[in-house]
Amino acid sequence: MNKDIRKITDGAMMVAIIGAVLLLDRQLAGTVSSMVLFLFPLPMVFYSAKYGLKDSWMVLFAVFVLLAMLGTPQSMFFVGCEAIIGMVYGSGVHKGVEPKKLLLITCILGAATELLALVISAAFFGYDIADEVAVLQTELSGFTDATGMPMPEQYSSPGFLKGLFLFSTILLGVMEGSVTHLMSRILLKRMKIKIPETSRQRTPYEPEKWHGYLALAATVGFYAAGLGYVSYEPAAVFLQGAGIVAIVYLIVYGFVGFRRIITARFPQFRAAAVIVPLLLLLFSPLMLVVSGFLYITTDIREKLKEGVNNASGDQ
Repeated sequence: MNKDIRKITDGAMMVAIIGAVLLLDRQLAGTVSSMVLFLFPLPMVFYSAKYGLKDSWMVLFAVFVLLAMLGTPQSMFFVGCEAIIGMVYGSGVHKGVEPKKLLLITCILGAATELLALVISAAFFGYDIADEVAVLQTELSGFTDATGMPMPEQYSSPGFLKGLFLFSTILLGVMEGSVTHLMSRILLKRMKIKIPETSRQRTPYEPEKWHGYLALAATVGFYAAGLGYVSYEPAAVFLQGAGIVAIVYLIVYGFVGFRRIITARFPQFRAAAVIVPLLLLLFSPLMLVVSGFLYITTDIREKLKEGVNNASGDQ
C-alpha cells in the first residue's frame, strides 16, 4: 500500500511541476516553452524511469488534461510531445536499454516533433515555407551584392534552400534530443536511479560501413534533385535535406580521416593535421566528402590502428 501511495505522490508531484511551468509559460507569452523545451521531458523521465511504462500512462493522461486546461495551442503540442519523449526515454532506462539506443530514439523523436510542428503550422496557422525561402534568397542576394562574391546558382535555388530549411529543422530536433539525453542522465544520477552503462565496443571513429554507402546514396540524391532530375517537389525537398545531412556526415569523417592519417604518418607535423582539412573544407569540400566515404567503407581505419600499435611496439 505504501508503494502505491508513493507512486501516486510522485506522479502528482511531476504533474504539479509541469503545471507550474505551464502557468509561468503562459504569463511569459510562451517564452519558456520556446527556449527551454528540452527540459519538459524531465518530469516524465524521472517517473517512468522509476516505475516503468505501465504506471506512466496515467501520469501522461493527467499531463494532457492539465495541458487542455492551462496550455496554449503551441504549448499543448510541444509540451505534449516532449512528455511522450520523456516517457519513452524513462521507460527505456527502466528496462535497461543501452544509452546509445536511447539517444538515437530521443533524437529521432525530437526531429519528428519539429517536422510535425512544421506540418501543423502550415495546415492550421498559414505558415508557408515558400515565404521563408524567399526571405533567404533575398538575404543571400544582399550578401552577394555587399561582398561582390558570386553565389553558385545551385546554392541559391529554391529546392536547395528548402532542403537547407528542412535540414535545420531536423538538426534543431536532434540537438534538443541530445540535450534531453544529457540532462536526463544528470537528473537520474542525482536521484540515485540506476542507469545502464554505455557499451565500449565501438568508438565514434569506427562507424558501420553501411553508414558510408547510405550517405553516398543520399549525396547522389542531393545532386540529382539539385540538377532537376527529380520533378516531384516534395521528393526533391526531402532528397535535398537528406543530402545535406549526408554531406555534413561525410565531411566530418573526411576531416577525421585526414587528421588521423597525418598524425599517424607525420607525428611531428600535428598542426598540419588541422590546417590541411580546414583548407580542403574551404577550397575543395568534395574531396573531404570522398575521403569520408573511403574512411568509412575501406580498411584504412584498421591499417591506421595497426600502424599506431606497431609504432608503440617499436618504442
